Amino acid sequence: MNIATSIVGVCIASLSIAACSHVDQERKIEFIYLALGASDAIGVGAMPLTEGYVYLIHQDLQERIRGTFLINLGVPWSRIDSLNDQVLLAKHFRGEADMATVWVGGNDLVRGGAPSRFQSELRQLLRNLQSSVSTIVVIGNLPDLTQLSAFRSKPNPAVTLERVKAFNRAIEVEAPYVNASVVNVFDESSAEDFAFDGDGFHPTQAGHRRMANLFRKAILERVGLR
Repeated sequence: MNIATSIVGVCIASLSIAACSHVDQERKIEFIYLALGASDAIGVGAMPLTEGYVYLIHQDLQERIRGTFLINLGVPWSRIDSLNDQVLLAKHFRGEADMATVWVGGNDLVRGGAPSRFQSELRQLLRNLQSSVSTIVVIGNLPDLTQLSAFRSKPNPAVTLERVKAFNRAIEVEAPYVNASVVNVFDESSAEDFAFDGDGFHPTQAGHRRMANLFRKAILERVGLR
C-alpha cells in the first residue's frame, strides 16, 4: 500500500467516524480537532501511541469541551506535499474542523528538501487549510535537529543549523497570512525531549508531553479557554 492510499484510508475512516457520530444523540459533536503531521502525530516515541502529543491534546480538550472529536491525519514519513494531499482530501469530503494543528518539515529537511520549496508548499497548505477546513490553525516550528542523538552519532549533511533556521523562517513568514499561531518548539524544547531509544529522532514519552503542553498553551488562547 502506497502513502497516497494510506492517506485516503486514514482520512475516509476518520471522516466516516465523525459523520456516523452525528446519529449518536448521546454524544453530540461540539468541537472537532484535526491533526496534521507525520509519525510524531500518530505517537511514535510514546508507549502506548495514545500517549503521543496529539492524543494528549485531544484528552485535554475533551475535559474542557464535552463532545470533542479528533481526526488524526498523521502519516509516517510524510513530507509537506503529503500533508497538502491530506488537506485537499479533507476539503473534498467537507471535513471542516474547529481547530487544526500542524507539525511538519522534519522529513523534508532530513531528506534534503529546499527551504524555498518547503515554503511554497507550506503557503499552499496553510491557505487551503484556513479557507476550507479550519479557521483556527496552530503550527509548530522545528527543534534544533542538529542536537538530536540520531544526527550527533551519524551526521547528515542535510541537517545543519542554517537549514533548520531557514525552515523555521518559512514557517514564521507564512503563518501570519492565515493568522496561524506558531509554537516555538525550537526555543522551548531540548535534545532530551527527542532522545527516543528507537531512533534518536522522535519525541520521547516526556517529549510528547512537552509538545502537548507547548501546543496546548497556544490552542487554549485561540479557542478562548484558559
